[in-house]
Amino acid sequence: MKHKSSKQSSQPRQVAILLVLGILLAGASVGLYSYYIGNLARISTTASKPKETTLKVTNKEHKPAVLPATVSLAVPYAAQAPFGNWTVHEESCEEAASFMVHEHLAGIKYSDNRIPDATVDPIYRTMKTWQVAHYGSEPDLTMEALGKFNKEYYGFSYKTAAADETSIKTALAGGNPVVVPVMTHSLQNSMYGPVSVYHVLLIKGFDATGVITNDAGVGNGADHHYDWAILWQAIDAQTSKMNQGRVMLTISK
Repeated sequence: MKHKSSKQSSQPRQVAILLVLGILLAGASVGLYSYYIGNLARISTTASKPKETTLKVTNKEHKPAVLPATVSLAVPYAAQAPFGNWTVHEESCEEAASFMVHEHLAGIKYSDNRIPDATVDPIYRTMKTWQVAHYGSEPDLTMEALGKFNKEYYGFSYKTAAADETSIKTALAGGNPVVVPVMTHSLQNSMYGPVSVYHVLLIKGFDATGVITNDAGVGNGADHHYDWAILWQAIDAQTSKMNQGRVMLTISK
C-alpha cells in the first residue's frame, strides 16, 4: 500500500487556513469601514452645529421705541390772568399750568379747548390762599416744588428729570404734558411785558422744529409754537435765578 507524501497531505490544510484568514481580513475591513463611516458622519454633524454657548446673549439691550414725527395733546388752555387782572394773577403761572394738567388728566372738555376765565379765576385764588397757608407765601416754585404742590394739593404723582429733546418727546408721546421753567423775555415773544420774569411753561406737543405749548402768560398762548433753540435759551436763562438747570416736570394721577 502506497502512502501519500507529507507535502500532498498539507495542501488542503493550507488552503483552509488561507480561507479562514481571508474571511477574517474581509470581516475586519468591513468593520473598519463601518467605523470610519460612522465617525465621519458624527464629525460632519458636530461640525455643522455650533455650540450653544456661542449663541447665548447676555445683557440684551432694548432699542427705544421709535418716536412719532409730531404729537399734540388735547390739553385745554387757561390764561394766567383771567379777565386781564394782572394785579391779582401776576404770579399765577404755576396755578395755570397745574390746573391745565388737572383738567387734561380728568378728561374734561371745553368749547374751543379753552377754559373760561370765570372758571379759572376762583380756582387760582383758592390755590394762592392754600400756598400762603402752607408755605407762608405764594413763592416762585421750582419744578420739584411745583411737583410737590400738585402732590399735596391734588394728590397727584410727579416726576422731575433732566430735560432734553428726547426726554420731552418721550414724555409727550406717552400722553404726559411737560412743564419747564423759563424766563419770559428769552422766549422772544413780543406779547410779554417790559420786565423778564420767572415763568413756567406747559408743553403739550412737538413737531420737527420745536414744541407746541399752552403758554398761559400771553393772550395768544394756546398752541403756541417755540423753536427748540428758543426753548433751551429760555430754560437756561432761569438757572441763575432759580438754581435749577434744564429740568422738566411731569404730573400723573
